[in-house]
Amino acid sequence: MTYVGHILLDVPAKNPSLGFTQIAQALSQIVQTSEPRFAVGIFGGWGSGKSTLMDEIEQLIAQDETAIIVRFNAWRYERESHLIVPLLDTIRSSLAEWATQVEHAAQQTKMREITRQIGQVVRALVRSTRIEIGVPSGPTLSLDPGKALDELVTHPDDIGATAQSLYFGAFQQLTSAFSEVREAGLSRIVVFVDDLDRCLPQQSLTVLESMKLFFDMPGFIFVVGLDERVVESAVRTKFAGQPGGLNIDRQLERDYLKKMFQVPYTLPPLMAGQLDDLLQWLIVHGKLAAEQQIDLNVRVRKYLRYVATEGRINPREVKRYINAYTLNRMVRPDLEPDTMLALQTIDFRGDWEQIYEEVVLAEPDVFVDTLKRFRSGEDTAFEDIWPDVGVLPHEFSSFLRSGEAQTLSDTPDLGRYLSLMETTRSTAPWITDAMRDVGLLRAHVRDLDSGLIFGSASARDTAVQVKDTLGRLSSYTSTMTPDRRSRPLDRLYELINILAPSGSSDSPPQGTTSQQIEDWRKAAGAAIDAMQTELRDIRQASAFSR
Repeated sequence: MTYVGHILLDVPAKNPSLGFTQIAQALSQIVQTSEPRFAVGIFGGWGSGKSTLMDEIEQLIAQDETAIIVRFNAWRYERESHLIVPLLDTIRSSLAEWATQVEHAAQQTKMREITRQIGQVVRALVRSTRIEIGVPSGPTLSLDPGKALDELVTHPDDIGATAQSLYFGAFQQLTSAFSEVREAGLSRIVVFVDDLDRCLPQQSLTVLESMKLFFDMPGFIFVVGLDERVVESAVRTKFAGQPGGLNIDRQLERDYLKKMFQVPYTLPPLMAGQLDDLLQWLIVHGKLAAEQQIDLNVRVRKYLRYVATEGRINPREVKRYINAYTLNRMVRPDLEPDTMLALQTIDFRGDWEQIYEEVVLAEPDVFVDTLKRFRSGEDTAFEDIWPDVGVLPHEFSSFLRSGEAQTLSDTPDLGRYLSLMETTRSTAPWITDAMRDVGLLRAHVRDLDSGLIFGSASARDTAVQVKDTLGRLSSYTSTMTPDRRSRPLDRLYELINILAPSGSSDSPPQGTTSQQIEDWRKAAGAAIDAMQTELRDIRQASAFSR
């Protein structure tokens, strides 16, 4: 039967039932009643609802006709050499649009003059950028302050005429322009800066640094949504290696945001108990078909509770979980939906990901057999097969013994499902096959007879199997870093030669001690671990954003 479903869009929620209304009312009142010369920081992790809250604040402020709202999406301009330029241009454009909506000619004239001065600064900054091509390291950007200052001087009595510093001249002209904003009938300019999470850490810091230019200018309020960890990482990188060491770096990380934002607000996490509210809101407002609504309520809901890490849920993660499942069901309606959900649940849990990659993805058949033993009461079943995994996390153990995981032990061929999972998870579909071959190598090492004799017929048979697997891995891993790929592969080929030396078929095998076998196992295990780590890095780096 064909499954028909709709994808949930990753856009700010309208009228969400997530408790943001009172928060938005409080913050919007602060923005509307306070002297406009400060910044509001809305802190929260990826997908925590920052955009939704900012959207609610914006709707409330928009009711004030004397306030201009400027929306600056930092991510769109990440590749700009000077982010102050698109920020200024966005402000200029918003002021110009407001001018077209007012009826009074005097206000329109005043606003046009203000936007002209801002445009002049923008042109000056653009002219200051000179591209040099042909240097060994590629194109570079540099400043030509002379040309930029010439742009600011259009009349002998211009404020920029005596400026010797590009940014001083630009600052003076902007201060002059914005000091006339209230004469044009405006009470405040509220700049919403969103999507800093999508920028590289250093670019996020550049956006914040660009904003500082406006902090001493009357009339401006910034409302910025960001993940403080991204900014702290950028500050750490910027000051790495400078005198003072790690302690100063940590102090800088703590102090940077405190000095930047006069009104900080950290979004409270959504607890697992709010999952039903979120799911119902998505069902009602997501324009889902009746069949999909029933499926989410009856089947998907049972698995979503396991996606909550430490009892907390991420609204965006919930949407992506549902979308991945919906797409998989539409692509393969013949597969068992509960098995899809069970595997997807393990993969979506970041703290279970290593087990998913090293156990489920690498050795699916062995995983199924081990899971059956584990569900039958063998608490050490996984540790016995994969000692490096150690004791399973409590939540993971509970999931594996739950009714929702029963489908995994009942499915004869998880390989089909795993291949499907990777199509919505990674841009490197060969990773699944490579992971399985690494699991096969591990099985060969694990199954090695402790009484094996190097050079014997049994050892040669194992060596042939390992060589075949390494040959496939060599073809899969062509995109890996050459030195990192070759080291574990070369080491495994060296170990094969120890296991079955060249010409061993023509000479009687020598005796092998149990310690030699154990040392061989450890060396092979280390090389396999190195290969698996590299594959895991590629899988995570090539993953679609989650």
